[in-house]
Amino acid sequence: MSLIDLLKDKVEKQMAAYDEQLEAAQAKAKAKKAQAEADVAGADLEEQFLSQVNEIKDKMAEGQAYLKELADAGEDKAEEFKAKAASFFE
Repeated sequence: MSLIDLLKDKVEKQMAAYDEQLEAAQAKAKAKKAQAEADVAGADLEEQFLSQVNEIKDKMAEGQAYLKELADAGEDKAEEFKAKAASFFE
């Protein structure tokens, strides 16, 4: 084999190695991007659940306030509380 052929063979093999490294780096970058997108989606979902939990806690606090108010009130306020309770259950 001539010197030119040996150099050509070496350069071709090195180029093939670089090509494999490039493909591996691209695959790794793609996987990291997918994981980052999944993390963002998970954070969005967690935020949505937290919002729902807080809404339920607010409703529970409102219900507790109604219960206390009912316990402290007399029969003359029953109709007023009936209207409040109706809006509470909506």
